[in-house]
Amino acid sequence: MFPLYDENRSITKPIITWLLITLNVIVFWWEWRQGFDITIFYYFGIIPALVVQGKQLLSIITSMFLHAEFVHILSNMIYLFIFGDNVEDPIGHLKYLFFYLLFGVVGGLAHSIAALTFSDLGALTPTVGASGAISGILGAYVVFFPKAKIVSVVPSFLFLRLARVPALIFVGFWFILQLLYSGSMTNVAYIAHIGGFLTGMLIALIFRLIKRV
Repeated sequence: MFPLYDENRSITKPIITWLLITLNVIVFWWEWRQGFDITIFYYFGIIPALVVQGKQLLSIITSMFLHAEFVHILSNMIYLFIFGDNVEDPIGHLKYLFFYLLFGVVGGLAHSIAALTFSDLGALTPTVGASGAISGILGAYVVFFPKAKIVSVVPSFLFLRLARVPALIFVGFWFILQLLYSGSMTNVAYIAHIGGFLTGMLIALIFRLIKRV
């Protein structure tokens, strides 16, 4: 399934979501102008072996604004655009920015620990992307709006069709895929997705208890 939009209008203007998307696009344009120089990823991306040693910690933040190629940033920004505004709405702009960064930090740390534990090669490979933070947004979204409809492209036998999928099912299916793929040897940081997602759910649950959203 791939989301196109949700049937869940936000009340306030999602200025932080728009700002985050703009920053990601600007940084990606800069990467492209540099010819996607590999040294950019090693300098600003997460190197798990270094992060676990307490070195190059700022990369946990900078890595969130880097992307490896066009499909990478396009898919991340689509998810952020669809789900970010509705999470920003009940939380508030500044808190939303703080939690977005927090989700990304937790995801980056989770990936670093897992990479160092299970793969020596992965521990030395730079990791970039906003998906850890965006996974946290998904976790918060499903807590706040489990019944919201996500208009998505879904496979149907040999064809594709549009379907209105409840957020609980859409996000639940997405999370199951992260769990299934987390043990595979790929360049996708699935553990970062899981860490960010669970943190997002936890924060949203606490926020609902306090604010009764």
